[in-house]
Amino acid sequence: MTIFNVGVTPSGIAITPNGEYAYVTNSNNYDIPGSDSVTVLDLNTNLPKITIVDPSFKEPYRVAINKTGTKAYVANSGSPLVVGQAGTVTIIDTATNTVSGVITDFDGPSGVALLQNEKVNLAYVNNYGAEGGVKSGNGTTVSVVDLNINTIIDTITVGLAPTAVILSHNLKYLYVINYNDGEPGTGFLSIITTYNNKVVATIPGLSGPFGIALSKDSNYAYVTNFGSNNFAPYGTTVSVVDLRRRKIIKNITTGIQPSGIAVSPCGSYAYVSNYNALYAKANFQNLTYGQGSISTIRLRDNKLIAPTISAGQTPSNIAITPSGDRLLVINYVMNVIRSIPLCHEK
Repeated sequence: MTIFNVGVTPSGIAITPNGEYAYVTNSNNYDIPGSDSVTVLDLNTNLPKITIVDPSFKEPYRVAINKTGTKAYVANSGSPLVVGQAGTVTIIDTATNTVSGVITDFDGPSGVALLQNEKVNLAYVNNYGAEGGVKSGNGTTVSVVDLNINTIIDTITVGLAPTAVILSHNLKYLYVINYNDGEPGTGFLSIITTYNNKVVATIPGLSGPFGIALSKDSNYAYVTNFGSNNFAPYGTTVSVVDLRRRKIIKNITTGIQPSGIAVSPCGSYAYVSNYNALYAKANFQNLTYGQGSISTIRLRDNKLIAPTISAGQTPSNIAITPSGDRLLVINYVMNVIRSIPLCHEK
């Protein structure tokens, strides 16, 4: 196992298509001046390559890399900070690791999905809400961005507090998980057709959804139920959603506060990070970090299998290398990235 030192409270991670670099957003939850940043990891040397700092970064939360690996798009979830400013997505040129542009007019953007083919060059950005906008957790929209002109061209209304977005592998559908209020069963999944950007179905029954991944054939979605942001009630399950029948078919118990999820390139396994941080006393006092872990789900029968992997404190978002040999795990409060070999993929 390898440990990468990154920045303050890392939150999002994306790996370049060639598997050589990972881009990590450092959300700077402590609001330390100059610590809103993106760290680039060299996966060949197992060392950080560079940390990028730019005035456009404001609580950078998630990052997506285009299919050619030339640009990274960073969602600045803390923007706008004050009324009258604009929420932003920052564009990084990966050849130089410098900021090459900023897209504006979002409200607490917290996720990016890229739709790129011979006809279109789009980004879907979910608006969770920010202090200078509708306030955190009060967003209800997904912005559609034309990346040829870096301008929002459409807005899709979904549910309360959209937390993450993902595209089907054939790019025909966009899936959005909506946190709502974090109470059991109040979250839901929105299904959007990308040819006209219309919501065609809503699947209820999620509990504070945090992360989403798709099966290799895009027939199933796997959604982590983190639970309440107040950590009570906390979640313990991953919901398996049949996207053809449009309903939850199973809830798999993993650990306390399942957060990140990723499906292996071979399509046989899903890996789930269990955050495991709870308040020891009433009124949100004495936040205590337990041992985080990685659970493995065998997808042919949706069963939890051994081993459960120790993952340090507060493992949150995760990513798998294109070769499938390593799992990169964000340890949020530890300010590191953990690289774990995957024995199932060998």
